[in-house]
Amino acid sequence: MTFQKYAGFFNGNSRTVAVKKNILISLLMKGVSIAVSFALVPLTIGYVSPELYGVWLTLSSIMTGLSFMDIGFSQGLKNKLTETIANNDWERGKQLVSTTYFMMLLIFVPLCIILEILLPYVNWCSILNIAPKYEADIMLAMQVVVLLACTQMIVNVFSSVVAAFQKVSLTDIFLVIGNILSLVVIVILTKCVPPSLVTLACSVAIMPIVVTCVASFIFYFGKFRSVAPNIFCVRKCLVADLLGLGYKFFIINVQVLVLYQSTNVLISHVSSPLEVTNYNLAYRLMNFTMLGYTIITNPLWPAYTDAYTRGDYDWMKSIRKKMQKILLLSVGASVLMVLASKILYLIWIGDNVDVPFMMTSMVAVYVSVYCWMTLNGTLIVGMGKLYLETVMVVIGMLLHIPMSLLLGGYMGAYGVLISLIIINLFYAVLMDIQVGKLLNKTATGLWNK
Repeated sequence: MTFQKYAGFFNGNSRTVAVKKNILISLLMKGVSIAVSFALVPLTIGYVSPELYGVWLTLSSIMTGLSFMDIGFSQGLKNKLTETIANNDWERGKQLVSTTYFMMLLIFVPLCIILEILLPYVNWCSILNIAPKYEADIMLAMQVVVLLACTQMIVNVFSSVVAAFQKVSLTDIFLVIGNILSLVVIVILTKCVPPSLVTLACSVAIMPIVVTCVASFIFYFGKFRSVAPNIFCVRKCLVADLLGLGYKFFIINVQVLVLYQSTNVLISHVSSPLEVTNYNLAYRLMNFTMLGYTIITNPLWPAYTDAYTRGDYDWMKSIRKKMQKILLLSVGASVLMVLASKILYLIWIGDNVDVPFMMTSMVAVYVSVYCWMTLNGTLIVGMGKLYLETVMVVIGMLLHIPMSLLLGGYMGAYGVLISLIIINLFYAVLMDIQVGKLLNKTATGLWNK
């Protein structure tokens, strides 16, 4: 009876079964990944220092920010390839993948060269509000970070292909392997190499690239052979097709860069690198409470695209209701986590860093509002109805930095978080209204574009 009960979990249509399998594998992989990443934090702080760790987090957020300069090709590929797979058009799928890789090379090789030339002319110590004695180390670390970020963007096209095949859990497996390798390297660094931002950047950023390259080689000669990239399959005519959604994704990605990836830079500027460390420690802790929610959200984008392509609105409504319940449970867990935060920090990082209770509380509010926004945002991007979101994010992008600097002048790092909470709440409310209209087939005008 028990076996039948668990076996019944995999009942349903092929899309539902694929989502469930992704969730189960992701739960396991995410658990291992979080354990490894939590272990990396005190180890890394011990290797450098709380202040330099804050600098590293800021530099790595800049590296992540570069990933949004692909003009939306990767996200466009995810939607278009999912549609192509649903229609069993493998020749077109191969052309889409090949064209996307070609465009990534065309964008990121010149971008890397230009940035490497310009980097020495930027006063990073002034921007990051840190002592001039770190200038040389920061400059070299930035050059390494830019090179690796641009390389990672090219190889990461593979992640969009994985998502289109509704095998998102594979990405979590690759992440776990990369994190474990990084942990091993940092353990070796603490024993053999003096503290350095450059060596830290190399050890953390190179591993995901290596893992993705190896996985790409294996899968493109195996399960994904039907869409494996080929220079002879690049099609200029598909660039416009990919950019049909891609330019909207690009605007959304620029907004992500301004709102989320700039957070470390803004906090460092209005306060100090130590506050960057406090914010990121609080964010990691509170993000743990949303583990189940985010694991389920990840495979839903291509699943929603598949459902929308087939006109299966009942399935989308059912999944959304379940996601709302999971979000409420996650928010409740975050409240408990905030109340126990002092003890949890002591167990996790000892007395190396004292994270203020207010910082943890505000990060919990921000994470909860952000997750509410993504609950509906995932469905919107899956359906490709991005016009309203594009307009919203332009407004948010224009408001965030001046609002953060204004509020940060009075409240330091907390001012930046208040700005994030206000803007994400604005997004969440409008997206909730739009999704209601889309699922009830009453959306018109900008709600349906």
